[in-house]
Amino acid sequence: MTRSLLLALALATPARAGLWGPMGDPLAGPKSLFESRKYAEVIAALTPDFLQKLKRDRLAQAYLYLGLSYQWTGSLGSALSTYQVAVKLFPKDLNLLSELATLLHQSGLDEQAQPLFQRVLSIHPNNARAHLGLAEIDRRLGLLESSAEHYETALEIMTDQAPIWRDYAEVLLASRDLKTAELAISRALQLSPDADSRIDLAFIQRVAGRLDEALASLDEALREDPSRNDAALAKGLWCLEAERFHDAKLAASARFKIDPEDPLARWIAARVELREGRTNEALKDLRVAAEGGRRARFVAEAAKDLLSKLEARK
Repeated sequence: MTRSLLLALALATPARAGLWGPMGDPLAGPKSLFESRKYAEVIAALTPDFLQKLKRDRLAQAYLYLGLSYQWTGSLGSALSTYQVAVKLFPKDLNLLSELATLLHQSGLDEQAQPLFQRVLSIHPNNARAHLGLAEIDRRLGLLESSAEHYETALEIMTDQAPIWRDYAEVLLASRDLKTAELAISRALQLSPDADSRIDLAFIQRVAGRLDEALASLDEALREDPSRNDAALAKGLWCLEAERFHDAKLAASARFKIDPEDPLARWIAARVELREGRTNEALKDLRVAAEGGRRARFVAEAAKDLLSKLEARK
């Protein structure tokens, strides 16, 4: 057949999907609505009757649009049931598997999410999203080595995600791999110099025995976010450790202005007062700290122990 004859036949023959071009994409409307973020309209368009008329190659995409639209409108239960139906129909579709696994994981249903993430990896071994999900699940389970390995693979793709570098650093810190943890948190800080990463750096430095550097990092975190009471109280505790009692007292006093009953602030104040020989004031603060078991169990227990020893001396 000559090229001219082929062209003539093409012009004379009605277009057919998959050969001369689509006769009309039935998902064109829902796709346009989805891309315009009109998620409620996507849900209204993708009715069960509409889905039943779709061919298999378009049905998976339709389910994805529908599930994501339910998520974006806050209907997580409907999103979950949509993905569950879709995955039964398309058990090897990476997008649907990933969305279902992620939604289950975010809902705290890790026992159901884990095998789905593993199924994704059986199809696509380097899938970053699945590795990230498994990293977070293993971390919750205390499987730190496995968690770190999954984070490492995910970060080969998600190299610009500061929160993931920070989470990876926290796992490494818990594993006492301090050198690699510091490298990871430094990368997070390069990408986003926020208070969370500064605080993580401070904890890494403290565990490494570099207390002065750790306190300096906490000061930087507090300059970036003065509302971080956790950092202020950590600074107070570490100042006790470094025998910087005046700074410890300032940290406790600042917290009292916001929450006079804070057990940790009371503990810090009591330790400074004992150092200054003000035993009666220390006893008062320890009694308040000892009553804070629901908020800070370990602080309350330490306060009770010290309180009983001090009262026995009277």
